[in-house]
Amino acid sequence: MNISTKHRVINESYSLNEKKILGFISESEPVATLNSIQVFWKKAIDYNIFDDQGNKWIDFTSGIFVANAGHSNPQIKMAIKQQIDSDLLFAYNYPTEIKAKFYQKIFELSPEHFNKIALLNSGSEAVDLAYKLIKLWATKNKKKYIITFRGSYHGRGLSNDLLSGNKEKALWSNTSDDNVTFIDFPYDSGNVFDRSKLPNHSEIAAFMLETFQGWGAWFYPQQYIDDLCCFAKEIGALICFDEMQSGFYRIGHIYGYMTYNSNLKPDIICLGKGITSSLPLSAVLSTSEIMDIDVLADLHGTHSGNCLCCAAALANLEFLSEANTQKHLVKVIAVFQNKLRELLKKAGAVKQVNSRGLIAGLIFENAHIATNLAKKCVAQGILPVCTNKNSIKLAPPLTISEDALEEGMNVLIEIASTIR
Repeated sequence: MNISTKHRVINESYSLNEKKILGFISESEPVATLNSIQVFWKKAIDYNIFDDQGNKWIDFTSGIFVANAGHSNPQIKMAIKQQIDSDLLFAYNYPTEIKAKFYQKIFELSPEHFNKIALLNSGSEAVDLAYKLIKLWATKNKKKYIITFRGSYHGRGLSNDLLSGNKEKALWSNTSDDNVTFIDFPYDSGNVFDRSKLPNHSEIAAFMLETFQGWGAWFYPQQYIDDLCCFAKEIGALICFDEMQSGFYRIGHIYGYMTYNSNLKPDIICLGKGITSSLPLSAVLSTSEIMDIDVLADLHGTHSGNCLCCAAALANLEFLSEANTQKHLVKVIAVFQNKLRELLKKAGAVKQVNSRGLIAGLIFENAHIATNLAKKCVAQGILPVCTNKNSIKLAPPLTISEDALEEGMNVLIEIASTIR
């Protein structure tokens, strides 16, 4: 089937997994790194992905929640080029002007109770640092338990695995943390926060939460999150939000936790992905009381605060917070939400839609149906997030045009309506 529209091009000869270079890459990398949908990327511009055979997709992944400002955003490209031309690409952990400007901007946009920031390279590193800070704070305050959720995901690494999914996630390491306690995620809107299922309340150090549970964009019921946060403050426990997928206006506010309660004041938030819309950078935002708890804590790395990454992050924040960008975001969120309601009415295979802002998790009966739908979408010029579970996720760049978003959603609705 040959497809040629303003926003999509799929040649009749196109098929997944046919390119020799894909075979070379898959043979060179560990099996555990492979993506089940092997779309070759030659370039990415705004909300489109292009391969080297003339095919063009509407990107509903934002490169896995990174390109909030659109792929190859001109303002971000210009900032990176200017930083390159300044002859300062690397400065270890020394102070630089570009780092100072980025700090000023992120503090300007963030709630005022955050006054400390630590920069790292990846989301996993940010969560690892948060884990370390919680442990240091817990020891000082004679507490120990970290409460997290079954089914959660907080990155790759030992501390991340100790916090993610379930107690078995870190078995590979022959290491455990008996002070990490898992509780059930409230998938049902009627689920209530039950403090009776928690360990000794006086010894709870922190709650570690994804702003939404990533694999299916599952949000906490409002009353549940209200009760949890109220309880945490009551017992003097920290609240830490993992904002990797939800940050930087993905669901409307600069940080996704604000969509629950604009007055909520978490003690720590972990940031990444959309922080630059391009280059690798992550951050932990917190307070002096927590960040400065140990002068020997060693909270930076060789490339944390890299000059190019800070330049990209500054330009990204400037672009995303501009009035025109914010006005456009309101419009496309409305289009997206309307189309999701239409999808739920017409596609019987979709059991549930979890959505807020420009993120949606489509829940199916099983992983086979979800993956089959994702592959059919790719064949028709739409690139969704294939989770290899009973869900697919939709997260287009915040810059996507209204007509491209409508076209992409119409294709998805048509495909989903035929799948059983």
